[in-house]
Amino acid sequence: MTGNGADPARPGLRERKKLMTRQAILDVAAGMFAERGYDNVTVAEIADAVNVSAKTVFVYFPTKDDLVFHGEDEVRDRMVATIRDRPSGQTPLDAMGRWIREELSGPKAVDGLERLRATVGDSVVLRSRMRLMWERFEDAVADLLAEETGADRHAPEPRVVAAQLVLVYRLLASEEVLGHLRSRPRARRRAAFAEWLDVSLRLAGAGIGDYARRP
Repeated sequence: MTGNGADPARPGLRERKKLMTRQAILDVAAGMFAERGYDNVTVAEIADAVNVSAKTVFVYFPTKDDLVFHGEDEVRDRMVATIRDRPSGQTPLDAMGRWIREELSGPKAVDGLERLRATVGDSVVLRSRMRLMWERFEDAVADLLAEETGADRHAPEPRVVAAQLVLVYRLLASEEVLGHLRSRPRARRRAAFAEWLDVSLRLAGAGIGDYARRP
């Protein structure tokens, strides 16, 4: 309880304005990228549309590609936390499967992946950034597995297992899988998505299923 009756969980006015500005930049950038393509939009144009300076945009997003991959760190942290905090009897693969289902359980999850792929398109910059994102995910998971098992972080076991775990998620965001889903009636896409995930986890389990099972 505070003496002035303010809600301690509610951000102050200045913080709320910052959040609103950040979201406005993201919304405008997403619209411009969708309409004209990432490579054909400048930060200055985005800033002008939001009525802020380009310098302000870079305060919130240090690089232009951060406007597309702004949630990368949060996604990675949730992934690692789910594997780290898995209950007794579960393997990293079990935890990864559960995490993917939770992340993509919303009715618009597949549409979100579609928008990401459409934005990335043929942009060399964004394709490179996406590859870097997957590598960072693998590094974070490999570090966790090495710590849990006492292995060197460069040993084959944590590195290969981490690559397999991230690959399942990576493929779900690939053009090949999304193209497969587009070939299905819209009402069947979520079910087809779940089926694809089940098959992927089963195949991965044939190789790494029992690795680092928690006692």
